[in-house]
Amino acid sequence: MSVSAASDPGLGPIFIVDGDGALRRSLQFALDIDGYRVETWADAEDFLAAVGAPAADACLVVEHHLPGMNGMELIEALKRAGSTTPAILIVTNPSPGLARRAEEAGVALVEKPLLGTALLDQIRAALARGPE
Repeated sequence: MSVSAASDPGLGPIFIVDGDGALRRSLQFALDIDGYRVETWADAEDFLAAVGAPAADACLVVEHHLPGMNGMELIEALKRAGSTTPAILIVTNPSPGLARRAEEAGVALVEKPLLGTALLDQIRAALARGPE
């Protein structure tokens, strides 16, 4: 796990859960530059052990294809536990069923490869919206 200081203490933390270490590091670097506090994990189980239920002012960015519990299962487990933290699911070529499941759960879906500002736009929107 890694944590960075925020230039704006009003920005909630961004929790990134992704099995790809290079992607975690590049997302952390890019978000650090924008002044966000970022914490990263390689899998859902380690995230749950460390954080449990994230604060409502946070934003969760989760890769769907994780080892063990997948990203959608993680988000659904948090919601069942009462979490209102906004979540963004990142996935390559989502099936129509997964897209529908994410939409029904109120989860933003961003497709890989992560091009342009799609993910950052969703993070900003999630933090502006606040808890779900």
